[in-house]
Amino acid sequence: MIDRNSRNISFSGQLAILLGLIAAGLVIGGFVSAGLWAAMTGRPLLAMATDILNPKYYNAVMWIQAISTFFMFFLPVYFFALICYRNPSKFMGFNTNFNARQVLLVIVILIFTFPLSGALAELNKMIPIPKNWEVYFKAKEAERAAQEAALININTFSRYILSMIIIALLPAIFEEVCFRGGIQNILMRWFKGPWIAIILTAIIFSAVHISYYGFLVRFALGVALGLVFYYSGSLWLNILFHFLFNGIQVTAMYITTIQGAKTSKDIEENFPIWAGIIALVFIIYAFIYFRRISLLQQEKYVMPEEDPNDFHNWITKES
Repeated sequence: MIDRNSRNISFSGQLAILLGLIAAGLVIGGFVSAGLWAAMTGRPLLAMATDILNPKYYNAVMWIQAISTFFMFFLPVYFFALICYRNPSKFMGFNTNFNARQVLLVIVILIFTFPLSGALAELNKMIPIPKNWEVYFKAKEAERAAQEAALININTFSRYILSMIIIALLPAIFEEVCFRGGIQNILMRWFKGPWIAIILTAIIFSAVHISYYGFLVRFALGVALGLVFYYSGSLWLNILFHFLFNGIQVTAMYITTIQGAKTSKDIEENFPIWAGIIALVFIIYAFIYFRRISLLQQEKYVMPEEDPNDFHNWITKES
C-alpha cells in the first residue's frame, strides 16, 4: 500500500534506503567527529577512548556527542523523507495539531514512567543468564557508567545548561525523528497498523543503547513514545516527552553533584517492583484518556487531501 504522500517506493525499499542512510551517517559522523576531536584537543585518536574520561576535554566530548547523534539519527531520516515523500515534514510528523490536555497527559504518563522504569530495572536483574554473560554485561555497565560520569560532569550551572541542550534536548529531537518519525512510520505503513511497528521500533530503540540491564527500561520507554506518536500524530509531543525524561535525570545528576554526593544513580532505580505495577495501571488509564482526546482533536482537523490508507499516526474509532 502506497499513500498519496509517497513517491511510489515500496515499504521494503524505503526501509532499505533508510537503513543505508543511517549506516552512511554513522560512518560520516565518525569521520567528522574524529576530525573535530583532533582539532579541539590536539590528542591522537587512539587515545580518545581514555581521553573522554578526562574532565579537561569536557567541551570536546559535548560537541562529539551532538555531532555523532545528528549524523546518525537526524540527517538520515531527513534525507530519506526528501527522497521518498513529497511532504517530508508531514511524513516525519512535524505538525502542531495537539492541545493542552494532550500535553498535560504526556507529562502525567512521563511521571509514572519513572517508577515503572525502576520496577523493570529490578526485573531485568532477576532474569537468569549464564554466569559468563553476567560478568560480561556487568563489566559493560561499569564501563558505560564511567563514560556517563565523565560525560555528565555537571558541576557548574553553565555546564547544567549545556548538558540540558546536548544530553536532554538534542537527543530527544534526533532520536525521535529517527525512531518514531522514521522507522516506526515506515513499519506502521508496511504492516498497516501500529502494534508490530511500535514493538519492533521499541526493541531497536532499546538495543541501540547497548545496555542489557537497561533493556526493559528503554523498551518500555520506546513503547510509550510509540503510542504517543501513534495516537497524537505529532512528533512534537514525543520530543517533549523524551526531553523531559532526559532533562529530569540531568537535573537530578546536577543536584547530586553540587550537593557533593558520591553516587549518581538514575532516579528511577529508587522504586520497587510493586510501585511499578501501580504506575503501569495509571499509565494504561492515562493512555486510554489520551487516545480519546487525540481522536477528538483529529476530528477537528481533517485535511481534505488526507489518504484514508495513509497510516501516518491517524487513529480511527476502530483502532
